[in-house]
Amino acid sequence: MQLKQDTRSVCSGASQSRQRGLSLIEAMVSIVILALGMMSLAGVQARLLVESRTTNSRAIAVGLIEDLTNRMLLNRDAALANRYALAWSATKTVQDCTLAQCTGAQLAQSDLNTWRNAVLASLPSANATVFQSPNDSRQIGIAIGWTANESKAEGTTTSEKAAYKAPFAVTAGANGVECPANLICHLVYVQP
Repeated sequence: MQLKQDTRSVCSGASQSRQRGLSLIEAMVSIVILALGMMSLAGVQARLLVESRTTNSRAIAVGLIEDLTNRMLLNRDAALANRYALAWSATKTVQDCTLAQCTGAQLAQSDLNTWRNAVLASLPSANATVFQSPNDSRQIGIAIGWTANESKAEGTTTSEKAAYKAPFAVTAGANGVECPANLICHLVYVQP
C-alpha cells in the first residue's frame, strides 16, 4: 500500500509542474498582447501629434494670409496694380515705410518684406508667393508653404504624397502656381 501512495504523490508532482509551465506561457502571451496594444497606442498618439502640428501650422498660415489681405485693403490701388507680386523665395531690400513717407508701390514692397519676415518667423522652413490670378485680374493669390513635421518619404506612394500636399497641389496648372517640393501649402485668393 505504501507503494501506491508514493506513485500518487509522484504523479501529482508532475501534474503541478505541468500546470506551472502553462501559467508561464499564458503570462508570456498576455505580455506580448499587451506590448502590441501599447505600441499601437503609441503609434496613434504620434500620428495625432503630427496632425495637431499640421493643423496649427495651417491656422498660422491662414492668419498670415489674413494679415497680408488687410495690408492690401489699406493700399488697394497698389494691390490692383499688382505691386504686391512676390515670387517663391524672392527677397528685395526696400525702404522701411514705418518711419518715412512712401508711395503706394514702396508701401507695398515694405508690407511684403514685413509680411515675409513674419512668415519666416512663424512657420518651419516657410516660403510664400503672391501673384495675380490668371483667371481674374481683380483676384490675387497668396500661397504659403512650410515643411511637414514628419518624415513622409519612406513607405508613402506618390499619390499619397500628392494628397498630403493638398489643398492646391493637384490643381496647380489651373491656378498658375505650384507648391514647391517637400512643402505643405495653403492657397487663398483674395479680392482687394
